[in-house]
Amino acid sequence: MKIIGGIYKGFRLQSFPENEIRPTPSKIREALFDIIGTKIIGAEFLDLFAGSGAVGIEAISRGAKNVIFVEKNRQAIILRKNNLSKIYQNDFSNIIQIDYLQAINILNFKQKKFDIIFLDPPYNRNYALNTLHIIDQSNIAKEGCIIIVQHPFHTEVKSDFRKLLFTKEKKYGKSKVTFFY
Repeated sequence: MKIIGGIYKGFRLQSFPENEIRPTPSKIREALFDIIGTKIIGAEFLDLFAGSGAVGIEAISRGAKNVIFVEKNRQAIILRKNNLSKIYQNDFSNIIQIDYLQAINILNFKQKKFDIIFLDPPYNRNYALNTLHIIDQSNIAKEGCIIIVQHPFHTEVKSDFRKLLFTKEKKYGKSKVTFFY
């Protein structure tokens, strides 16, 4: 797995030998960062269900000001710390090892706000829509925040949200990426 753009383009990241955690494929990472474009520069970025951290590390490489990684799997956090130390960017990130619900509540309580929120929950659980509803009810999304959800192609995450506005979705193999503003 490699970083595909930005100042660390080509750096090889460690991934899990087992298929325990599914990293976001480079094709999807490239497409979503093409859509985000220059909005990544200087952005406060939240990587929920961060897994290997490939998306958040890609955000750092492309100019995000700060990335918060949320993941409860201890092995994934160790892997991510190793990957961040390879690019010497621990100063631009923060890793929170707790459940995504607790993380959103804590970030909301601390009045932390993000320009871009990426979530890629486990495909074998139905967390995507629930997480979007929780984000919608919180205040962690800045005005104009881009929220990106990677989920199985056969599931829908569009719903009646109070603040989130569906903008587009793209299908990539067995995955779909849905964007909200």
